[in-house]
Amino acid sequence: MNLLDVYDNMVKSAEDEAVSEEANAEEEAAINERVEVLAKYAAAADQLLTDEYGKDYGEEDVEKLASMMLQHDVEQEEVMEKVAELDQAGRIMARAFKDELERNAEVEDSEKE
Repeated sequence: MNLLDVYDNMVKSAEDEAVSEEANAEEEAAINERVEVLAKYAAAADQLLTDEYGKDYGEEDVEKLASMMLQHDVEQEEVMEKVAELDQAGRIMARAFKDELERNAEVEDSEKE
């Protein structure tokens, strides 16, 4: 192995390490974001339970309520996405239907002449 090969291997190793560190940083950021979201749901659930029951509830109640709240929000987001898709599909179909009616009207007008 010559000196140039050793240098190329060192550069490749450094690049691989940089890519690995970047991937780890992105993964860590995603995990931190999820933890932050879960903490917000837990805090909201804790507040709701405190308002409703005072201190007469346990940690498992907070976890269960936070999980239910998160699941509800996920379902609502899925519904909203589906509504948006259906709205877009409806607009496309309405536009196509309108265009077809206009073409039919033009054909009828040209046949009358």
